Amino acid sequence: MAEFENPYAEEDPFVEAHFDCLDCGGKLWEYAIQRQMVCEDCRSVFASDDVFEVQV
Repeated sequence: MAEFENPYAEEDPFVEAHFDCLDCGGKLWEYAIQRQMVCEDCRSVFASDDVFEVQV
């Protein structure tokens, strides 16, 4: 069986987004795989598309 490295296994799936929370104004982190954003302060979860619509 061939051995290989999985670059995704060592990387953090969360990326700091440049958007503010819709509930409390905290910073959002995007979980790109599920297209969701979570607030680092109040832990609210939003769909990325909803955040884009409100912030644009």
